[in-house]
Amino acid sequence: MVFSLSIFHHTNAPVWFMNVSHDYFKVRWRVVSIVFDHSNMSLTNLEDVVTAATTVTDSAVLANALRNFLKRDVAEHLLASSLPDDVDPLEILNPTTNTLGYLYVLTARLEQPGAAIQLAPQIYAFCEGCSSTPLAYVSERVNTFVNRLMRQPNLPELLEALAKFVQRYPHKRDVFTMVHMVFLHACVVTRQYQVALPVLSVPMGSIDKTIYPINYLDNLLYHYFGAFVYIALKRWPQAEEFLEMVVAAPIASSIPSAIQMEAMKKLALVQLIRHGTLKSLPRYVPQMFTKSIKQSPYGQLAKAYPAGNLIQIAEKEAKVFTQDFNFGLLREVLDHAPRWKLRTLTKTYLTLSMSEIGKEIGMEDGKVLRALVEDMIRVGEITAILENDTLTFIDEKPDFRPEDVEKALAEAQRQCERLALLDQQIGRSKEFLQKALKERDSGGGGAWAGHGGMDEELLWAEDLQGEGYV
Repeated sequence: MVFSLSIFHHTNAPVWFMNVSHDYFKVRWRVVSIVFDHSNMSLTNLEDVVTAATTVTDSAVLANALRNFLKRDVAEHLLASSLPDDVDPLEILNPTTNTLGYLYVLTARLEQPGAAIQLAPQIYAFCEGCSSTPLAYVSERVNTFVNRLMRQPNLPELLEALAKFVQRYPHKRDVFTMVHMVFLHACVVTRQYQVALPVLSVPMGSIDKTIYPINYLDNLLYHYFGAFVYIALKRWPQAEEFLEMVVAAPIASSIPSAIQMEAMKKLALVQLIRHGTLKSLPRYVPQMFTKSIKQSPYGQLAKAYPAGNLIQIAEKEAKVFTQDFNFGLLREVLDHAPRWKLRTLTKTYLTLSMSEIGKEIGMEDGKVLRALVEDMIRVGEITAILENDTLTFIDEKPDFRPEDVEKALAEAQRQCERLALLDQQIGRSKEFLQKALKERDSGGGGAWAGHGGMDEELLWAEDLQGEGYV
């Protein structure tokens, strides 16, 4: 048997009934007979799509039928059209119970730039109400949906909805998908950094390429754009962590990707802001990163930091920092230099007058100096007491509360369990085992990214100079 559909026609009435009640439509129809052969279900028009979306309970079967329907040249046009009597299929479909049908129709409507302006309520309804289980069968359509949202002129107004969708899409919140990367990219290009925080707050702990196809670059770009967000919000510890994850990612050949080189430059500047010096990278990070930085203007700046001729270096190499879209970060580095100069004084002196501090760090304006000292005490950068014009440094004593210790131990245990699970998954990976055996037999020790060669070229540095950070 093949799939056949028969819609009951009321006497002297069209297939689709509409009863208007105040400001909404109630749409109903009656099906006389639906006979399925799940191995060969065929959808020929929009009515078939809507009926199947509201009656077929097997998500795999429905996804396959919709995928086959999309192969038709006019499929997108049909999905974007209306039902008889100009009935909107999105008024019939429910984003929670008819997730796949709603997704296919809504995505078709978004093919034209500007369509999302009128569809904003439907987009929010879908992103907030969709079910993750059926979406696992149509990752390609999900990617199309998200990419078409990226082209919409009202993208900034849609980011809250997209953030909710990113958190509902995978079957577990810590599963990484391409949608995570696209979402962060959208937050960066629209400068809507705060919207990204709920997504970034969930560590990505696993992947499932059989359901959510990703590649090596998706991972790099996710952490690179995440670092953009944290830099813009001046969250330096998180920015450093994300940039280090980009730099530390295994490389597919002897040459690192362009994005890794750009991340290394930003990492050097963030480390100067946070630590006052460059920090050693993990041993598994190729030495070429460290060498390339030391031989560049970034290395010259780090060597002179914080008390050297920083302004002279910045002016001389301004073209390099500007071309790398790092001039805003450079200004942050220069602004933090007096703070690091002051922190070094705590290792030598017990008390200092404000005038002496001004001379030591090269800050003549007394009001600006006092504001700096008070702010550093407030945020905990120095432990000291400022009385009148005298600053007295106090030995720092660690203050650990029992609840803090218990929280840290519990987090460490969770991370250990996560690492053990990942270790088991890697150990069962056919790709990993084949690569490991090949490396062992050949005696090679080259870095491996778990992915093919990287010949794609992307614009690694978004021009965000308007924000003054990158």
